[in-house]
Amino acid sequence: MPFFADADRLEVDRRSEMLRWERGGFDGESIRLGGNNMCTDVRLVQLADLHVSARTMDFAEELESKLQVVPVGQQWSATRTHSDVETLRWTNAHGYVAMDAFGFEWAACDGLNDAGLSIGTLWLPETTLPAKPPASGPAPAIDLIHFGSWILGTCATVQDVCAAFAGVQVWNAPVRMLWPADRTMPDMVKPLLDFAFPMHLAVHDAHGGDLVVEFLDGAPVFHDNPVGVLTNSPTFDWHNTNLRNYVNLTNAEATPVNLMGVAVNPTGNGTGLLGLPGDVTPPSRFIRATVLSTVSVTAKDARTAVNQAFHALDLVHVPRQVAASGDYTQWYVVRDHDNLVYHVRTYDSWDTESHDLRLLGVSDSSSTRRSLPLPATP
Repeated sequence: MPFFADADRLEVDRRSEMLRWERGGFDGESIRLGGNNMCTDVRLVQLADLHVSARTMDFAEELESKLQVVPVGQQWSATRTHSDVETLRWTNAHGYVAMDAFGFEWAACDGLNDAGLSIGTLWLPETTLPAKPPASGPAPAIDLIHFGSWILGTCATVQDVCAAFAGVQVWNAPVRMLWPADRTMPDMVKPLLDFAFPMHLAVHDAHGGDLVVEFLDGAPVFHDNPVGVLTNSPTFDWHNTNLRNYVNLTNAEATPVNLMGVAVNPTGNGTGLLGLPGDVTPPSRFIRATVLSTVSVTAKDARTAVNQAFHALDLVHVPRQVAASGDYTQWYVVRDHDNLVYHVRTYDSWDTESHDLRLLGVSDSSSTRRSLPLPATP
């Protein structure tokens, strides 16, 4: 898998066009949602013997997320194609926990499975997938909102994820096609009826595999992710190129210099990070998260690594009222891929809830699928 995929083909005009909000509704061909909703995903890749990743979920609209506990053996179906193309159906061979949003209990926007594989969905307005299911082709079809539950339920490594996409056709169903007809639609979903969620995927496994999957020009594009970081717009290849603008950043201290006979001393600690961008845009968060991933080189045990990951998120989270868009970090998760523990915090709670997948019984087909509330306001 290439680190840069077509890095010389950034198509600046096309990218700029997609950054606009397009509220014209479902045109029957494709849906491109603009905006710059914020999320950050990072794995502490320098910890060779510990596999811990983390992410923030930043959004303006209240997601009202719950934690879904999904044991093995559940029957699943993607959104129906209503065409000659088969709708993908599967039984999840892996149990998992996952965060939902907007009442879509079957949609995993983040999660960890019993093989130690995680997935995070992050906003990417450059996403271009058909908004209609394929009309022909031998492979079954799956829509984007089902990618999370499908990958968590059927894959154990990043290699499995790449292989899985080779056997399907992909599309992006608008919300009006997703909600079951026999269920009352919550008020928070109704404004989204003509939208499809534009997302790319951060995937990590328990063997040190890190993968980004984006959906451009109607097809998945795979990137190896050596720095273990993903944010939002522009596309992943752009962010990797942008790292060249920050090659000077280091956690080593600057030394005094003689400037034309004048002794100039550093003003304090952290001088190697002069120039580190501090705003909450996706490019700046990508740089800060990469610095945290780079300098986090030791942890004596899993608890220490999880604690470091939460503190890493402190440098990229978005407090309320900082962004005029209303986006803020609604929840944080840290994933322990080795010990299969999923740690959750929310903006309004000082508690961290740790969900041990083994204790939850996700690998037991006799366990019950259920929803758990997130940490509440104290």
